[in-house]
Amino acid sequence: MKRILSIVLVILTANAFATQSRVESMGKRPAFFIDDITIFENPANATFYSNALMGELGFYEANSFGQNDIGKNKDPFTPWFGGLFKIGLADDGRRDPQITIGGFLGREHYNFTRFIPKKVVVQGDTIPIPQTITNFDAFLAGTMMDGSGVGAHVYVGVQDGIQDAGDNSTIAKDAHVSILSMDYGANFLVTNTSSIEVTLGVARIQYGPSRKTFLDPGLFSFYSQGRFFMDIDFEVLGGQIVAGYKVADMEVPGWEENFYNLNLGMNVVIPRGLFWIGVDGVQVKEAVGTWDKVSENGDSYLVYREPGSLEKYTNDRSTRIGTIISFGVERNIWSDMLIIRVGGQKSMIYNSCYNGSGKATICDAKKGQKANYWSTNPYADGTLDDHIGFGFGMNLDNKLKIDVSVAEDLFFRNPFSGEGRFISRISAVYAF
Repeated sequence: MKRILSIVLVILTANAFATQSRVESMGKRPAFFIDDITIFENPANATFYSNALMGELGFYEANSFGQNDIGKNKDPFTPWFGGLFKIGLADDGRRDPQITIGGFLGREHYNFTRFIPKKVVVQGDTIPIPQTITNFDAFLAGTMMDGSGVGAHVYVGVQDGIQDAGDNSTIAKDAHVSILSMDYGANFLVTNTSSIEVTLGVARIQYGPSRKTFLDPGLFSFYSQGRFFMDIDFEVLGGQIVAGYKVADMEVPGWEENFYNLNLGMNVVIPRGLFWIGVDGVQVKEAVGTWDKVSENGDSYLVYREPGSLEKYTNDRSTRIGTIISFGVERNIWSDMLIIRVGGQKSMIYNSCYNGSGKATICDAKKGQKANYWSTNPYADGTLDDHIGFGFGMNLDNKLKIDVSVAEDLFFRNPFSGEGRFISRISAVYAF
């Protein structure tokens, strides 16, 4: 078998069916190594894995419930589950060609949901916008005789007819939200020591109360990303140079975001583990119209105000450009059963923004003024974007694998105080 596939299989054998907990613990992102979570970024990667059931109990963020978080029994956010199933097409027992089908329920796609306002104001009426309920991902992928893979992925998140307002939820025909996305991916060999994967996708994001036809402008977003892998040798160690890109034109009413990313990194298969490091160049441009940021009871959220047909308004504008440095390492420390992981990322972003609306949606400057400043990712707020992650994984007979993200303040906390949580995320996979 060609050499690059052998390295991929080494990585998958050591770490296959790892999860979002693995990513969060080992550098916060899977851009520079193979991981099953990348099936949501390139559906063709579903063909790397055999039959598997996978899911997540959910996650906690630091102070995610405010003061009520301490000492309270609260369920974690957004648990999800699903599976991948492989159908072999070869008569002689070979791996390829094959077909992979799969489906997942409950997984939130933050890249889309972050554009959903909590409320919409239309002609003075305020309509709370519900959360998506269906949240279903479907996969169909397959390989050719040479092992090259292609795949398609559809995501559907819909809710209609109810206003989400906690205990005061009411039936309301004008309250609705829908997220529909479809992407296509491929991975294929270029030479004996290099391969490429690429994804193209489109999403349609809509929220009430105004009803729009399917092809109305201002509702469609387009995105693409890809990676190039090239084998490298470090004497007795093997690994890969990884170069990638991601571009996206995200658009909803009153908000447009253009995202550009180029990155370069490497992964190395070390004895009983894996190490990776990478650097990204990032530019994000935003133009935001009639959106407001509202603070209420210590919680900040976004509100979209639908402008009148003849209303003129000035957009707020923002440009962010900079770099992200990230790394991750994992190693078996007890046979193949226990794996320890650590990693982190550091962003250095230069921000330039203009406040034309007088609101602080994306620019904290005064109305009509500009602002320029540096920013970085959060140091320690327990989210996927913060600096450092730590966790461990358990492997039982290469069948059941459980990955855990540890709360980052665990070792600095009084264990007898009864405050906080020991674990922030738990994911599991069963392969068969």
